[in-house]
Amino acid sequence: MYTNRIVCSVRRNDSIPFFVILVCTLLGQQMRCPAQIGGTAGAGTSIASSGAPDLVSGTVINAATDQPVRRALVRLNNRAVLTDSEGRFRFEQNKESSVNILVTKPGFYASAEYGDAGNLYLQSSQLAAPLELRIFPEALLTGVVLAPDGTPLPGISVNAIRSVYDDSGRRWIPVDQRQTDSYGRFRIPVPAGEYRVQTHYSLLNTPIAEAVLPVAIPSGSTSNASPLVRIHSGEEQTFELRPTVSPIRTVGISQFSADRGFMRVSARASDGGALQVNSMLENGGERKIQLPQGTYALTVRTVADTDSAEIAETTVTVPDHDISGVVLRFSPVPSIPVELLIDESSSSDITPPGLQQLGLSLQSGQTDLDGGYASLGLSPRANQAFFFSAPPGSYRLAGRNSGAWYIKSASYGDSDLLEQELVVAPGASGTPIRVVVSNQTGALQGTVHLNGAPVASWVCVIPRGPSAQVEYSTRSSSTGSYSFSHLPPGSYQAIAFQRRHSADYRDPESLTPFGDHVQSVTVNAGDKSTLNLDVVPATEVIP
Repeated sequence: MYTNRIVCSVRRNDSIPFFVILVCTLLGQQMRCPAQIGGTAGAGTSIASSGAPDLVSGTVINAATDQPVRRALVRLNNRAVLTDSEGRFRFEQNKESSVNILVTKPGFYASAEYGDAGNLYLQSSQLAAPLELRIFPEALLTGVVLAPDGTPLPGISVNAIRSVYDDSGRRWIPVDQRQTDSYGRFRIPVPAGEYRVQTHYSLLNTPIAEAVLPVAIPSGSTSNASPLVRIHSGEEQTFELRPTVSPIRTVGISQFSADRGFMRVSARASDGGALQVNSMLENGGERKIQLPQGTYALTVRTVADTDSAEIAETTVTVPDHDISGVVLRFSPVPSIPVELLIDESSSSDITPPGLQQLGLSLQSGQTDLDGGYASLGLSPRANQAFFFSAPPGSYRLAGRNSGAWYIKSASYGDSDLLEQELVVAPGASGTPIRVVVSNQTGALQGTVHLNGAPVASWVCVIPRGPSAQVEYSTRSSSTGSYSFSHLPPGSYQAIAFQRRHSADYRDPESLTPFGDHVQSVTVNAGDKSTLNLDVVPATEVIP
């Protein structure tokens, strides 16, 4: 169970030591909390002979409450000041016509988006107006970890794992990990975003050997259809985690073979919780592992030689005593060759890429042991060929452009892997994945504007047809200009964000809130299209 509550006041630390300011000023260290820009032009700002305004001023704003932030550190190139009680700052006698502005404040983040460094680069024309720099208060994932009988569990690691998206699709990023205190409580500050909150398999220091089984919110028992914990800046969500605590028993596994070398053993409980277990080699052809009481889907995979890996799966029920004789019947992990073909219409004067340069991977919807989603990369053979070592299941092929080359098509037998999942059946080795690349691309260029003025922003173009790459993104210059040199021919949706925005662009609804800013464009091979965009202001993206 878990409950939500909104925190109206955020934690602030108003004592920033002088040496922090001194180090930031002298060394130009990048700060944790970059800014966002807004506001209108002011009056009475003089322009120096260099074209730079003599005064640069503005206000630092809490993006969640729209209230000014006092004692925030604002750095303009190698100068730094603290905001006053009204969140205001001033840099007089400015001589710079191009600046980098950073803002930091304990308890705040620069941006809610992963990978947004937040450096704010401004030109003299933008410095003449008062600036509004927005920073984001941390969100809080808090709660308690209790045994099934309600007893607090101290010393349990609780992890916050964030869901982010890039050009290949979903990725999971560990953000922070904290241990429960003597009352079983935890507190994890995080940027706004979508998360899984989970514990890991851990042993208890008790007279009888016991283990705490993993538990996660939301549950990992289903695929990526599971809802996530969505938390906003300045918000606190509180959870109660009740993992299973169970005595540990020894399980003997028959391998039906001599020495298979090192094996990776994992077990998944009926509620979806997964744990990695250690195995011990014993005489008589059995491996001994330790598992808590319960029923598990046991998976054992050999990893001594990737090209000849084997896998075995079975269901095992661990009673209240040690057991032996659990039988595993191994079969080869399917080895799927990958072939690279050059489209016949491609120009011959450009060197084609190697397979490893295309960033190919197979992505599974099944959650892995870290609460994320499994991703398999290419494995090499001695003859410079490549293959996927993929256990039976369903996968989506992902890849990216390599210079002037893009993935035009990918097939596995009769399956079009740019539109369909790759279904790997037991014993499927031999049938190759054929990847066709082409260098017959087009280009797209333009300028982005915010309130009629050109501005630096993130530009995303999203293919509307089959594609191995989910999106193409670039950062426009401070004058608002952007360019994509090599785009596959086809139809796209294009949008620009003032701040980087992570979303699942495979979902057509992801752009619905920004419909007024989305434009469609068609790119033809050999042509350079022009498309100007109106930027989605940072204030319209609620973190």
